[in-house]
Amino acid sequence: MPRLSFDVNEKFQQDFDRLVELTNSSSKAETLRRAIALLKIAVEAQEKGEKLMIADKDRKPITEIVLQ
Repeated sequence: MPRLSFDVNEKFQQDFDRLVELTNSSSKAETLRRAIALLKIAVEAQEKGEKLMIADKDRKPITEIVLQ
């Protein structure tokens, strides 16, 4: 199986560790796979001219997520 290795700064490491906790992931690899899956959804939506939004509990849009 292919492996990835890269350097990160302390802030990234802290944020990533926090995401592992918040998502109840079984591993850092699982958290990274979930993040990539979400990014894939966002990119594919953008390619189709769709928008990714954050909405409140009543489904009222709060903010649009824009990828640069």
